[in-house]
Amino acid sequence: MIRFIFRRLFCAVLMLALTGQAGAVEPDRPLLVYTAITATTPQIPLWAALAELGPEKVAVEYWKTPDDLRGVILAGRGDIWVGHLEGFAQAALRKAPVTLVAVTGWKKFRFIAPKDSPATDMASLALELREKGELLHAAPQGSPGLAVLEEIQKRGGPAFSTASAQPRQLILEMLRGTVRYALLPEPLVSVLLAKQPSLRVVAGLEEEFSRLYGGPGRLPLAGIAVNTRFAEENPEFVRRLARDMEVQAARLAGDFDAAARVLPQAVKENLGMDIILASLAGDLILAAPAAEVKEEIAAFLRMALSGDAAALAALPALMDGPFLFAANSHANGFEGGKARPLRRFTAAVDAARAFAAGYGLCPQPAPVSSLSAATRYGAGKP
Repeated sequence: MIRFIFRRLFCAVLMLALTGQAGAVEPDRPLLVYTAITATTPQIPLWAALAELGPEKVAVEYWKTPDDLRGVILAGRGDIWVGHLEGFAQAALRKAPVTLVAVTGWKKFRFIAPKDSPATDMASLALELREKGELLHAAPQGSPGLAVLEEIQKRGGPAFSTASAQPRQLILEMLRGTVRYALLPEPLVSVLLAKQPSLRVVAGLEEEFSRLYGGPGRLPLAGIAVNTRFAEENPEFVRRLARDMEVQAARLAGDFDAAARVLPQAVKENLGMDIILASLAGDLILAAPAAEVKEEIAAFLRMALSGDAAALAALPALMDGPFLFAANSHANGFEGGKARPLRRFTAAVDAARAFAAGYGLCPQPAPVSSLSAATRYGAGKP
């Protein structure tokens, strides 16, 4: 009887220690997330993973242009950022505190033409444009799609113009009929097609690039990054977030209705559910840990930064440094702040737990990684 009481008392004390450690995983203040109000797929895994936190624990700011976001990152404002990979890399090369956690945007850009166009792919579209003496109009200015389009042009891709630098301006010109051929990202493609049924999608930019250069028919265009200082203070939270985004993306990849519901209310009101669902139909919901797709990221950044010799020279060191978050290691340099004592405490708890299990004092609890994302975050709630 005494042994039974001792065993239960020891187990209770140990569980209190574990509970204290688990409480340290969640940040002790509301998160500040910067994202785009027109983004769909790139931010879906993030909001699915953060679903349980609730609006009182997450503040959202919406950036308008890539330059806006770059300024935010350089100033170190915010905890989590949704944006283009080349923007994150450019900021990191300027010593901004940015760490890329996952790639979540892979297939965004579409070639648009009139419904009576005979074009079936980019090559036939380029031929049609040359025969008619017309240009492809591409937007937005500074987007990753333009860097890809420039690379494709080297192998017979269509000549293009960025005179209509802003997507909404280009959409307006296409509705008026003054522009007939365009390259635009989703969900703006779906917005345009809903308003002008005489247009259609010819092909996807990412698939056409892969057809010319080889590859899986996708490109690492956008993703989720965190403020490096935030990651140093909350390393376990960021590791868990990375895992949960991967799990949630896999769950939502075949359920567009559920995927659309996790988006912020402001995004749903701005675009409308019909547009969101239409844009997801040709997209890829995938959250790949940055360190696991390092070579894809490096190849894309070499193309996106090709006009900046200094950036290209510094890129290898960037890719081998803490810019890419490594969820299963401590290679990100999170050695200072709260990270070191947290790891020491975690190791002590793990040792105590192993001791207890070895002597049958209390059952070994399941590791965090074995729990479903819904159990850990309550993610996926409508």
